[in-house]
Amino acid sequence: MRRSIACALAAASLGLPAFAQAPAPNPNSVRLAGVVTAVSADSLTVKADDGKETKVGLAPTLSVVTTRPVDIEAIKPGAFVATANTNLDAGSGKSIELRMFEPGSKLGEGSRPMAQPNTTMTNGTVSTVKKGASGRELDVAYPGGVRHIIVPPDVKVIGSFPAGRSAIKPGATVTALAVRGADGALTVSRLSVAEAKP
Repeated sequence: MRRSIACALAAASLGLPAFAQAPAPNPNSVRLAGVVTAVSADSLTVKADDGKETKVGLAPTLSVVTTRPVDIEAIKPGAFVATANTNLDAGSGKSIELRMFEPGSKLGEGSRPMAQPNTTMTNGTVSTVKKGASGRELDVAYPGGVRHIIVPPDVKVIGSFPAGRSAIKPGATVTALAVRGADGALTVSRLSVAEAKP
């Protein structure tokens, strides 16, 4: 189950509809995850865990973010978050994993059932935050609704922060959603770079 939840959160971070093990939004989309082995002004090569290398072009409008663990105190009203959560009732859930996105993000906005029974993926803007008996409590708003989320103290929170292209370097761990053009070439317009551990 943890693997499926990670897939759902990764999908959210790439701007995909937030379903566990969701297919790519169109046949021309390819998810990339791995380590950068080469980078130039307009392309990079990513080596996956299975050893396969993929070269992709960098769109002129490329946005780059870095990701790192953050304290739950960083979640404030106005933050955009994505969380896999087990259902408590029709309008609330208990967070299993939580991601906070960079300011202005609306990636995968909405609240949808996941593949796992009794589990929901919720992406939206935090409207209220308070401390409760079971952890931090968030109201997460999205078009058409609001979901009340309880975040237990042991839940890991990962934050995304704007970064420059200088963050893309050999050895960096990255994730992205690439789109295949008519010529067969892959291009990415948003790249997530895991911040190196000190």
